[in-house]
Amino acid sequence: MTDHKRGARPASTGPRRADAIANRAKVVAAAREAFEAEGLSVSLDEIARRAGVGAGTVHRHFRTKAELVDTVLAAAVEDLVVAANSYAASDDAGSALRDLLVRLVTEGAAAHELAARLQIGAGSVEAAVSGPVAELNRAMGLLLSRARDSGAVRHDVDDRDLAALIAAAHAAYVHPTGGDHALMLVLRSLEAPT
Repeated sequence: MTDHKRGARPASTGPRRADAIANRAKVVAAAREAFEAEGLSVSLDEIARRAGVGAGTVHRHFRTKAELVDTVLAAAVEDLVVAANSYAASDDAGSALRDLLVRLVTEGAAAHELAARLQIGAGSVEAAVSGPVAELNRAMGLLLSRARDSGAVRHDVDDRDLAALIAAAHAAYVHPTGGDHALMLVLRSLEAPT
């Protein structure tokens, strides 16, 4: 006879099963897609359906919807960190910085409700993304420095200026009358005079 109550599962002390890891990844990917398409109002049941898993699977991995949102935000920022590090390794720092900024603005616009939550620091978002955001800022700073040194970007643009320009470009991009024109104006403002 065991000490476990009928139907109760013993706590796992070993590594997570491969299928559990895969299911968690499916839930995060489905949630990201659903939040970007429909906003934060999408239900956990709908996310489970999109992920092809049961609702119980979602609840086993994420105790609350806020926890899932935080995880999705952290994953989105981590994806941008990977991209930023890739761009930072480019030989053409000016073009790489430009490409990274376009990606930051357009992906931020696609996930505008998530980006808004990130900007206001709701819930535990700050804790969930603080490490990835610091890494993203480090990679962008390195890329900006290299672009300045190469003469592709104005010498008087610093990290704070870049952050303000990204925020302005994002705000203009999501505005109904903004879009690509505003983004191009911001990008041109970085160019070194010829």
